[in-house]
Amino acid sequence: MVNDREYTVEIGDLSQSPLTVVVNGQTYQVEVQEETTVSKKPSASVVREAEPDRKVVTPPAVTRPRVEAVAGAVTAPLPGKVLGIKVKEGDQVKTGDTLFIIESMKMEITIPAPRDGVIKAIRVAVGQTVKQGVVMVDLE
Repeated sequence: MVNDREYTVEIGDLSQSPLTVVVNGQTYQVEVQEETTVSKKPSASVVREAEPDRKVVTPPAVTRPRVEAVAGAVTAPLPGKVLGIKVKEGDQVKTGDTLFIIESMKMEITIPAPRDGVIKAIRVAVGQTVKQGVVMVDLE
């Protein structure tokens, strides 16, 4: 909720650019630019309008969440609550396939597979709250 107005926001595949964002049913193609400055209050601002439905957004304190696969482990890109698990142990996945859906800052975020592989072990459960960097799944 922003200024007493509720927004429904769906964020597409975080590994794609431009990023597809749907706000209250309106689709936007968004290019996210990373900055190295850090502030305590995250915000985003439109810096230029490239096309009628395409905006360039610069988040001063928040950069695009990165899904990490370190030594076969996929970690949570940011803190949140696990809303859905879209794979099971033994599933073969391709880069970009949806692994999890988490809720963070009242937004649903899709966690994609960072590379091709086989799901070895799922380490989280629906309803569980995870911190950034927590291993969510082992990927062979």
